[in-house]
Amino acid sequence: MEQIKKFLRSRGFTLALLACLVAAAAAGVWAVRTVRDELKKSYDDLTTPQEEPAPEPQLTLDPQEDDVWQQPVTDAAESAANVPKPASSASSSGAQSGSGLVHEPSALQGASSPASSSAAPASTQPVSGKVLNAYSGDELVYSSTLGDWRTHNGVDYACAQDAQVCAPAAGKVTAVDTDSRWGSVVCIEDSAGHLWRVCGTADPTVQTGDEVSVGQILGRAGSIPNECAEETHIHLEVLQGEQYLDPAKLLN
Repeated sequence: MEQIKKFLRSRGFTLALLACLVAAAAAGVWAVRTVRDELKKSYDDLTTPQEEPAPEPQLTLDPQEDDVWQQPVTDAAESAANVPKPASSASSSGAQSGSGLVHEPSALQGASSPASSSAAPASTQPVSGKVLNAYSGDELVYSSTLGDWRTHNGVDYACAQDAQVCAPAAGKVTAVDTDSRWGSVVCIEDSAGHLWRVCGTADPTVQTGDEVSVGQILGRAGSIPNECAEETHIHLEVLQGEQYLDPAKLLN
């Protein structure tokens, strides 16, 4: 025991120094390991791909709980109440533009469309001959019969003597007269209020008050005193009130 005490006294400083060195070495090893672990963790954080954050849950509105605007529902029968109904094929074929009727497309009308082409014309020439003298309006033209310049208020249609004269328009016969200037005259008023004067109609087959159709025989071609220097013809005039109109623009 005494020897040990002597050894410690003689070697005490050395042992203390050695203990300090061992403690310092241990502390250094611990510090190195700690720094190494931190560096490794930082490296792993940089090289490891980051996971995308989970999407946040979205709130869903309950239409039964929230006050949501809705378009008012209209009853189908009520919405179609004011829509005009398409006209039948019989009425739509003769309807005029702007009448307010709903027409079916021509491709859907089938065989009913061609029928309108065979309908009777609204007006026609009283005779089938050529035009000898046209309507002049306000322009003065020379009259070979009277030898002067005057307006020509109608259209002259050439024809053979005693040729049949037809009604140029449908309507009511308002007068059958003999005029010293225009010969025998048949007057017809149509549904539009036009007064058709067929001058030179001899031996008339109609009388005042008769209803006539387009093309109905009115008599035969006679003479016209005011235009007797011309070849045989029918002089046709149209009046709207007191105003003369061009008959050629009203004929189909």
